[in-house]
Amino acid sequence: MENKKPVAVVVGAGPGNGAALARRFVEGGYATAILSRHRSTLAPIESELADTRGFECDVSDPTSVESAFASIVSELGEVNVLLYNAGSGVFGDIETITPDQFEQAWRVNAYGSLLCARQVIPGMKAKGAGAIIFIGATASRRGGVQTAAFAPAKAIRRCHA
Repeated sequence: MENKKPVAVVVGAGPGNGAALARRFVEGGYATAILSRHRSTLAPIESELADTRGFECDVSDPTSVESAFASIVSELGEVNVLLYNAGSGVFGDIETITPDQFEQAWRVNAYGSLLCARQVIPGMKAKGAGAIIFIGATASRRGGVQTAAFAPAKAIRRCHA
């Protein structure tokens, strides 16, 4: 590892918020890791932004999260900033969503945020510095009838802080 820049990780990199977050941290002088389930999502952001490296990661799978963060630390260094932007939403009311859909929304929005935070906290504690930012949604504050799976899964991020 030769990187001397601080390291930011954007979990849930895509063409919208994820790319914008990566862009801002690269502009701020960070080596930036971007995570997505699909390599095809990462490639356009990597080609646009210098000092950005993509890692495939399924945040609902502890082994995938552990592997991705081990690679980040090995290739870039300890994480200074974690931006958790991953999201999964199935929209429907309580009678139309399935238990599997509810669980999948929870696994990505809530469980994944826990898994990722646990990967960076030891390094941040050892350095005595760091930041973890959870990107939420309006539904985390005021869900509606059609957000029976999405709103509770997003709301848990407010509890991590």
